[in-house]
Amino acid sequence: MKLPLIVRAASDAAAWVDRMFLIVLIAAMVLLVLMNVGTRFFGFTISWADELAVYFMILAGFVGASLMLRLRTDPAVTLLHEFLPERIVRGLRGTVAAIALVFGVVLVWLCWRWFNLPALYAAGFDIRRFEGSTFNFIYTEMTPVMGLPAMIFFLIVPWFAVTISIHALTNLLEEAGLLEREQVAEDAMVGEG
Repeated sequence: MKLPLIVRAASDAAAWVDRMFLIVLIAAMVLLVLMNVGTRFFGFTISWADELAVYFMILAGFVGASLMLRLRTDPAVTLLHEFLPERIVRGLRGTVAAIALVFGVVLVWLCWRWFNLPALYAAGFDIRRFEGSTFNFIYTEMTPVMGLPAMIFFLIVPWFAVTISIHALTNLLEEAGLLEREQVAEDAMVGEG
C-alpha cells in the first residue's frame, strides 16, 4: 500500500471516530442540559451536570474542528474561488492545508512537551516527584465541581493535534494530485462514508 493511501485510510478512520464521538458528545450534552432544566423546575440544580455539559461542549469543538477540516466545511473565503483559475484555487487550498499541517505538527510537539512523558518516566511515574522537578501539575489538576482529573479532558488536545495533522496531510496530498480528491463533505451529509 502506498504512503498516500495509508494516510487517507488513517484520515478516514479518524474522521469516522470523530463523527461517532461528536454524535455521542452532542447527545450527552443535550441530555445533561435538559436534565438540569428539568431539575431546576423542581427547585434544585445538579451542578456537576452543568460542568460536564461545558466540558462536552469544549470537546465537541475540538472534534468538530478536526472533522470540518477533513470535510472541507471549515469557514473559508470562497469569493476568490469563483473568479480565479482552478490552478490558483488549488494552490490556495493547498496553502491552507499546508498551514493546517504545520499547525497540527506544532501542536503535537507542544502536547508532547505539555504531557512530558519522558520526565514522568524518569520520575518513575511518581507524580509528586514529577511535579517537583518540572512544576507541571497536569496529572493532579482536578475539575472544580466534579473533582475528576482534568487530564481526562485535556486528552482531547493531543487527539485533535494528531487528527488535524492527518486530515491536513490528506487534504494536501489531494491538492498536490498524489491522491484523487474525495467528495467527503457530500458523503458526510448523506451519512455515507
